[in-house]
Amino acid sequence: MNSAALSLAASMFDSAMDNEHNLPDTDSELYILGIKYTTPNDTYAISDDVLSRYWFTYRTNFTPIGGPNGPTRDTGWGCMMRCGQMMLAEAYLRFFLPAGRYFRWHPNLTDKAYWEILNMFIDRRHSSYSIHQIAQMGASEGKDIGHWFGPNTIAQVLKRLASNEFDKQVVVHVAMDNTLIIDDVLKQCRLGSKQQSQSIIARNNKKSEQQSQQQSTNWKPLILIIPLRLGLSDVNIEYIEQLKICFKIPQTLGCIGGKPNHAHYFVGYLDPYELLYLDPHVTQSYVDTTTQMDDMTYHCDRINRMKFSGLDPSLALGFACKTEADFDDLIGKLRKNLIETTKRPMFEICDSNPFDAHAQNIAHSEVVTLDSDDDFEVV
Repeated sequence: MNSAALSLAASMFDSAMDNEHNLPDTDSELYILGIKYTTPNDTYAISDDVLSRYWFTYRTNFTPIGGPNGPTRDTGWGCMMRCGQMMLAEAYLRFFLPAGRYFRWHPNLTDKAYWEILNMFIDRRHSSYSIHQIAQMGASEGKDIGHWFGPNTIAQVLKRLASNEFDKQVVVHVAMDNTLIIDDVLKQCRLGSKQQSQSIIARNNKKSEQQSQQQSTNWKPLILIIPLRLGLSDVNIEYIEQLKICFKIPQTLGCIGGKPNHAHYFVGYLDPYELLYLDPHVTQSYVDTTTQMDDMTYHCDRINRMKFSGLDPSLALGFACKTEADFDDLIGKLRKNLIETTKRPMFEICDSNPFDAHAQNIAHSEVVTLDSDDDFEVV
């Protein structure tokens, strides 16, 4: 870490010395997006990791959304959209930067791919995942510009926007009804093939290095989003350990959700029962990084904590699979650690859809609603 980044890293903890956000100075385990750390020994490694994530927050003074009289700021209504941006951008970092999950940011970075990804999310009308694109895609489906989004809504909007992205193509698959259907993913991600999934035994066999390399060229990178409702007004306590397991899996993108009236991007947890998150509720002035290489406001110099008990039960898990081998490994880990070892798993995994014909009819008509009773109001 260079001196500028080190200074930012130190401020992450120095600024929190007298409040609830300070990480403990006793031995405690925590996970951030699949990587295990221990406090206090790993303090600067933790900080470096958090700093390296894209941080998207409320912005002001951007081009009006939807016309000259449209909003020029998203304060008060865009927090879930910003959380969706952060989750998606994290996946793009892993897919298109050589270091993948181990990429580390520093000021004055010149990596071309890094800047290309950042520019896909800034608040310009034609950026692939800008607040403009997200709000207007929602408006085309009945969500007025300036209206709150919930976890399922942002997942569906990002899925649609990703289908229009041609430069850096990925598949965003949203697993609905608490069920992940493997064949549905394979049909979208495998290139030049309509093969059905192989038997469970065959799919769980270890593949040779040559096969894995071939997979990476015949597979569109996958962003898997699983919207869930884990209780009525509060998260059922039996799901907390399952959420913690998901944060440990290397493919995890964390989850988007929050507490009543606030959306956050949850990137990990601190034992025993605290979530770690990036907070979009900071209003900053828009910075056009296509004309000036100034990305300091797109990285966060602190981490936030909250109790699992404060989490709203509506949320969406995210996972990133760059290759088919990554997907196979993810399915194996989820089955072993969630599906097969818990009485009531958060979601189910099926090899194929028993109602495939009906599902194809729905897909053919292209009727996908963005409305969901599971979405909580976020302002």
